[in-house]
Parts: sequence; C-alpha cells; structure tokens
Amino acid sequence: MKILLAKSAGFCMGVKRAIDMAYSAANEANGEVYTHGPLIHNPQELDRLDGDGIKWLDEDADIPNETVIVRAHGVAPNVLARISAAASNLVDATCPKVSAIHERIEDFSRQGFDVVIAGDPDHPEVVGLVGHVVTKSYVLRSADEVDTLPELEKLVLVAQTTQDVENYEQIRARILERFPDARALSTICSATTRRQTEVRRMVDEVDAMVVIGGRNSANTKRLHAICQEGGIDAYLVESASELPLEKLKTASVVGVTAGASTPRWVIKEVLETLEKL
Repeated sequence: MKILLAKSAGFCMGVKRAIDMAYSAANEANGEVYTHGPLIHNPQELDRLDGDGIKWLDEDADIPNETVIVRAHGVAPNVLARISAAASNLVDATCPKVSAIHERIEDFSRQGFDVVIAGDPDHPEVVGLVGHVVTKSYVLRSADEVDTLPELEKLVLVAQTTQDVENYEQIRARILERFPDARALSTICSATTRRQTEVRRMVDEVDAMVVIGGRNSANTKRLHAICQEGGIDAYLVESASELPLEKLKTASVVGVTAGASTPRWVIKEVLETLEKL
C-alpha cells in the first residue's frame, strides 16, 4: 500500500496560536485556567489540555474569577465583556483572521450595510460574527437560500473562515445576481482554501481517503464531503482506533489529510497504523 499525506494536514496558524497561548497562560497562572467553550474542535487535543489542567467551561456557565481563555473561533462583544468583567485574567485567543472579519463587519454595519454570512448558523465562529453586526444579519448555508432574503438596499457578504470555497462562490454569484451593488468580501482562510484544493487534487490519485479530525469540526467535515463528492471511499476518523482496516487493506493508494484542529501526534498514530497493513 502506498500512503499519500496531504502537505496541509494538521494545525492551522490560528489553532496552533490558541494552543500555545493556552499553555503559556497555564504556565503563568497562579490559579485555575479555563477556556470559554472548547478551545478548538478536536476531542483528543481537548483531553490533552484537560490533563494538563486547562479545562473548558460550558458557554452558559458562570465565569470564575480565574484565568479564562477565549476560544480560537472568537465570541460576540457582549460575551467578551462578560468574561472580562468576571475573570481575573482574560486571554483572547481568537484567530487573527477571525478578528479581521469582526473589524470589517463592524465597519460595514456602522455604514448602514446589512451583513450576510455564508456559513453554519450554529457554529461558534458564525455566532460570534453575528454578534459584531450592529444592523441586521442573515446566515445562509447555500445559494438556494439567497432567495429567502428580503429586499436589502445595502449589504455586504462575508464567509465563515472554514466555508467550502465552491459553495461560497455559488452564494456570491447568486447574491451579486440579485443584489448587483452588494459588496462580497473574500474571508475564507487561506489555509482552508489550500486544504480543499489539495484534497480535490488528491481524490484523483488515490483509491481511498482518510480524513482525520473531530466530528464537530466544520473544516474537517467539509474535507470529508469533498472526498465523497470525488466519488471515492472516504473515512472520517478521530483517531487511529477508528480506522476501517479491513476496507483499507484492499486499496493500493490511500490518501490522508486532517482538519485544521487535528494535532500532529494523532496524524502520526494514524500513519503508523496504516503503514502496518
């Protein structure tokens, strides 16, 4: 069996930064260290953080008078204010690329633009984006939903940073068709674009794909969906123990990629297991 590992597999800049900030905060803290919600979307890495004393709070829980870290996905301004008022030390680990969208949304909405967000309504990043809008906001999953929008005089379109590139382009085209004067911004993270482009190329070179990452990770699920759309067998696993070894034994070439929240040590375990087949 030949194994092809995607060059872009594993932690993106924003996730690595959040992890590094969490450990730095833990090393400096005198008391307990918490993250507001899961720091990232990967259960194995969250277990490792927990084992090192960095625990996560339910988003609706009371904020303790301790060190509290804002997750990489970011939060709405009112949530940030609530954490800041209660925590003894606030560490903002919001991905800089998400923070940049916050600033642009605030700027456009102060100018009277309504904001349309291409993304998953319940995803924490999108919830945070909506919180930065001072006019009206609308969240769309697909181009078909553009027709559900009311008539809008001024609108700006942004994307969740981990949005599927092709889906966003379809939404963008439909928005500009219906609202020719709309502003459409390019806010999908470059790391997301690279991963998706690489996977679309890999599906033509392999018999099966293994996508490693949390099942609650939006970017991981999109990588898996892209593989399936490519017409090959694709398996989303969180760890090496979940690999469908009997099915993979029949493949001559297996591709491996991983979401932006997947740690290198998990990828290594998967590769070592595959190499034994």
